[in-house]
Amino acid sequence: MELQPSQILNLKLAQESQAPNERCPELLRRIVLLCAFLLSNIAGCSTHAKRLAEPRNLFYAGQMEQCREQLTKLSKSHRGDRDVAMLDLAMVDLVGGDAKQAESRLRDVRDRFEYLEQDSLTEKTLSAWTDDQTRSYAGEDYERMLVYAFLSLSNLMHDGGDAEAYSLQLNEKRTQLINAAIEKSGPEAEKAYRPVSMGDYLRGVIRESNRRDYDDAAKAYERVVEWNPEVIPFQWDLNRVRTSVHSQPGMGVIYVFALVGRGPIKVEVAEQPTSDALLIADRIVSAVGPYSLPPTLAPIKIPDIQLPAIEIDNVGVAIDEKRLGPTQCVTSVERIALDTYAANRSSIVARAVVRRVLKKASIVAAKKVAGTEGLTSFAMDAAGVAWEATESADTRCWGLLPREIQVMRIEVPAGSRSVTLHPLVRDRVSGPANTVSVHVNEGENTYVLACFPDSQSIGQIRSNR
Repeated sequence: MELQPSQILNLKLAQESQAPNERCPELLRRIVLLCAFLLSNIAGCSTHAKRLAEPRNLFYAGQMEQCREQLTKLSKSHRGDRDVAMLDLAMVDLVGGDAKQAESRLRDVRDRFEYLEQDSLTEKTLSAWTDDQTRSYAGEDYERMLVYAFLSLSNLMHDGGDAEAYSLQLNEKRTQLINAAIEKSGPEAEKAYRPVSMGDYLRGVIRESNRRDYDDAAKAYERVVEWNPEVIPFQWDLNRVRTSVHSQPGMGVIYVFALVGRGPIKVEVAEQPTSDALLIADRIVSAVGPYSLPPTLAPIKIPDIQLPAIEIDNVGVAIDEKRLGPTQCVTSVERIALDTYAANRSSIVARAVVRRVLKKASIVAAKKVAGTEGLTSFAMDAAGVAWEATESADTRCWGLLPREIQVMRIEVPAGSRSVTLHPLVRDRVSGPANTVSVHVNEGENTYVLACFPDSQSIGQIRSNR
């Protein structure tokens, strides 16, 4: 499906290797075959979005094993999809109760993303002549941060020993991404990188639970409150560590974490380049050769963030059949995705513009070398159109993210407790409840995890005990 510079240069070689009266017919034959090849590949090419659609639908239908099987096959059969398939597999593991395996997968992807942040000249060159799907996928900025949030949560659900370390790494990664964005786009870029409050919240939870580091817990909760001032329970957390203790004698704490709603995905859209994108593209084009931007440019294909319909607001919690209230958002995945992606959108558009310029310039150069006119010139123009038509936007993404990560803290008497969760829409129950029994130790935390992409929960409610 990919047309590389060497294939364009073959047109010149074909001209030079033949007698003058044979050049045009042979050149025309080559161009017609090239058009047929490109167009047939367009029709038969399976995109990332199509390959991932079925396993993701299986996940939302609650068919976890079938989803796992298909994602595992994709991770092995399509090299370019490996990391996003592994991210989705980590969600299947986490929701399915294997938090240790989820952590292992996320750690592998984290390390690979770190490695792929180094620019590859070969991949840059190849993508300039094809599209961004030929590049190894190093994750969007929001995905690079959220990997650490889910590493922390996964670890908390099976061991807890590294959960705080992951939360600190999350803040370090955010700072790194902010610095890179400022270097590329200026100080205003920092506004797009709001904190992933889940990291600070978990650090506060862990520090508070040891009953010694209340000052550290207060600093973490202060940051959570700063970015979520409308959530009253987070203010209660801050007040508690400043004036009281983790829990009263004979009591323990249950933390309910809920993965609520369907998260952002990437889709292909047609975009008219903005002035900012054209300015970036002009700099790139000037650096790679004697090319210039055309006065007008047709819309180009780029990925964009799409938000699925909202079918659930939050999750109602009941302990021992006593209703206590709804979970509260500690991290809006969709907000982080929209903001950070918008900060990088001009660069994505610019790369697509550069590809369009290079392809058009190559066709013009080939026509000059061949000295074509009439039907042959038309055929070469058709080849150029077909070449441009092979482009697709890179819609690879972590497709099983929730819309929000929500939480609720409940102090309860130690012992066996019944936790019931039910989906809520505008404070009304919108689906069946799900119940799990947990054991609460005096003075300790018990963690509960549930996934509600809509009015039906996925899998069973999971506990670390």
